[in-house]
Amino acid sequence: MDTLHEIIQLLDRYKVRQIEVLTNASEGKESRYFECYAGMRDGRWESEDDMAIHFGLEPGSKAFTRFKNEVRKRLQNSILFIDTSLPEFNDYNRASITLTQQWAIAKVLMHRGARRAFIEMAEQILKVAIYYEFLDIVEEVLRHLITSIMPFPQYNKDFSRYMKMYEEYKEAHDAEKFIWKSVNSLIWPLVTRKGIPSEHLEPIMQQIEALRPLAERYPYTLIQSHYRSIELYGPIFSNDWDTALRKARQAKSFFEDKPSRPIFHVLKFAQQESACLIMLLRFEEARALCRKSMGMLTEGISMWFKFWEMDTVAAFQSGEYTDAWQSVRSALRHPRFSTISIMDQESWRVFYGYLCLMARLRILSLSPREKGETEKFRLSSWLNDLPLHSTDKRGANIPILILQMLFLLTEERLEEFENRTEALRKYRQRNLELDSEHLRTDCFIRLLESITKHNYQMKRIAQESGKWLEKMKMGKTNILDYSYELEIIPYERQWEWTVEVLKKSRTEALSGLQNLVKSKSSVTHRFTLLFVLCNFALLLIFSATSQLPSR
Repeated sequence: MDTLHEIIQLLDRYKVRQIEVLTNASEGKESRYFECYAGMRDGRWESEDDMAIHFGLEPGSKAFTRFKNEVRKRLQNSILFIDTSLPEFNDYNRASITLTQQWAIAKVLMHRGARRAFIEMAEQILKVAIYYEFLDIVEEVLRHLITSIMPFPQYNKDFSRYMKMYEEYKEAHDAEKFIWKSVNSLIWPLVTRKGIPSEHLEPIMQQIEALRPLAERYPYTLIQSHYRSIELYGPIFSNDWDTALRKARQAKSFFEDKPSRPIFHVLKFAQQESACLIMLLRFEEARALCRKSMGMLTEGISMWFKFWEMDTVAAFQSGEYTDAWQSVRSALRHPRFSTISIMDQESWRVFYGYLCLMARLRILSLSPREKGETEKFRLSSWLNDLPLHSTDKRGANIPILILQMLFLLTEERLEEFENRTEALRKYRQRNLELDSEHLRTDCFIRLLESITKHNYQMKRIAQESGKWLEKMKMGKTNILDYSYELEIIPYERQWEWTVEVLKKSRTEALSGLQNLVKSKSSVTHRFTLLFVLCNFALLLIFSATSQLPSR
């Protein structure tokens, strides 16, 4: 009761003001702040101006700005009252949110002098934080707790125990921060540079060895998660997918066996596991793991979409194009699609572009209605929807450039195709290196260049293509490296499509010529054909005489 009286007196002294949250209403009516929240959530207004007019305010006015600021403040206050008992919360993230809320309240009690209430609350927070291994909270709670028990003799027996705990957890937290810094220092150069240069592998291996003693000493969640992430880089960058798969599974099992079962870290390594399975061509296993993982997450959050994206990548790689089509259409129409990052949204749109091309090439079988949808696809509009991918020079734009060329070739827009070929050749020379991690992309671009180089002559194209297809086999694809490139469909398969397009165009041209020869209904056709043949004969004669040796 003493702690309750202490809190009541504190509130009375500072007055209990009305808590400004979204659900406050006057005279039993819904507040306009809640109406604004609900309307924005449901997409009721297309613009801020429409919203201002709805509430009887002048768009851009000071009154409307004050209204928006009040809505923002009430939204922020309402976050403190999120109901974590909902089934979408697992025990681990529920504990994280609840402890953050409770610790904020406890610090207010401490700063306002309600020490007994603070100590009681801090001790409860400490137990939960230790169980879930939130080292930052444990260290901070212990530091303030030690200071707060000083004036109370009944806590003397706890002083030494808390001080010893503080030293142990501070060292562990320092190790956690050090490993965190090491991980981010390793990742940053890989994000800012093109590809994954081989020279990064040795520093990574050195870092793994340097951090190993800390990982062996401290079994705590974040320390293990950071260290095991670095440990995975070695086999991944060496394309040793069997070892990477084994380490990913070991890491996932480690977190699954923890009493607190930190679900985020379990799924973090499940995602790595599914990628390794794809690289090992074990597509069904990868897709099953992705679907299982999605079932453990709240539908529509970022990680849920990431597993869906990985499942779709596996469908593309395994040739399950119908499944990929269904996934991509559903993802683009999902109510929470707009909440994921812009880069992730664009990845799904890139998938859609490839599927529309496959529909044009009749590789993807669709219903008449679905086929009609793909026929509405316009390359220019699609490119406008990909501002980040299109301007990214680290590799994310490669699928865009390639698909653009394949569409131009399919639609027989040969002049544009030739212009893009020249642009792509210059891009290859500036940004790609044949004897590096870019080998496969470099080879495929050279295959596309061979089309115009040999003036669409299939025999000569085929003679050169063998060399690049053989060299392409020497390269490795790494779908984990999103900052470099995403080979959505194996280049060998895309080249097969390209060859079929060229053959079809040639067949249609020959068929048109044969029809012209056979036609007896039009004298004009016969004279036209005769004119063409005569010119062709003169061209041959000129070519032959020009090559005669001079006397």
